[in-house]
Amino acid sequence: MEIKNLDHLDFGSLSSEEADQLGLNVIFLEKDGTYDWIYCLRMFQNLSMFKFVMKIMIFMFAAITVIMLVLTGGSGDVLWLLGILGLCFAAVILIVLFSFWLVDKLFKGRYMLIYEMNEQGLTFSQTTDQAQITRTIAAASAAVNAAGGNAGGVIAGTGLALSPNSYHADFSKVRSVKGRKSDNLIWVNTFLQYLMVYVPDDAYDFVWTYITERCVNASISSK
Repeated sequence: MEIKNLDHLDFGSLSSEEADQLGLNVIFLEKDGTYDWIYCLRMFQNLSMFKFVMKIMIFMFAAITVIMLVLTGGSGDVLWLLGILGLCFAAVILIVLFSFWLVDKLFKGRYMLIYEMNEQGLTFSQTTDQAQITRTIAAASAAVNAAGGNAGGVIAGTGLALSPNSYHADFSKVRSVKGRKSDNLIWVNTFLQYLMVYVPDDAYDFVWTYITERCVNASISSK
């Protein structure tokens, strides 16, 4: 594992070009003991983010299917309703695939993830230019949902468009830590937040140990 020493650097204000010049997938150690790294995620090579979204969609459609079966009570409309639901599910999968393709193109195939880790907790942010792209996509999504009369989509899109470019998890509040080394991924989960922490190959064991030793109130699991 390569560690580079730095006096101090505001990782939360880096552009993608600056991050690239600084160094990707390298652990930096600041003077105050904070560890930082910039992970370059290629979404069509590492499919963990896509699989996470699909799990959510499958869970939602499974719940809707169960509700429909209960409400119809085994009537003759069940097959027709299930067929419609299946078509909707297929359409959603196509939309998700297109969304990932579009984001990959907008980010030029490189999704820059910035992490800052110290004794208190861990902070995730995007590079400034990619964060602006994310907000623009969210704002466009809110506008489309407003035109379609989808209040939930408007709220979600507007919230993301106005959200800050950082998410923080205090180790003392973490409820579970889940590792998936094959995907270079560590889940750090609090009550209302699921933080996806991507770690370079050589540093994975170090970051995993650092996090799990400090999340004293969390359940720990690894695959």
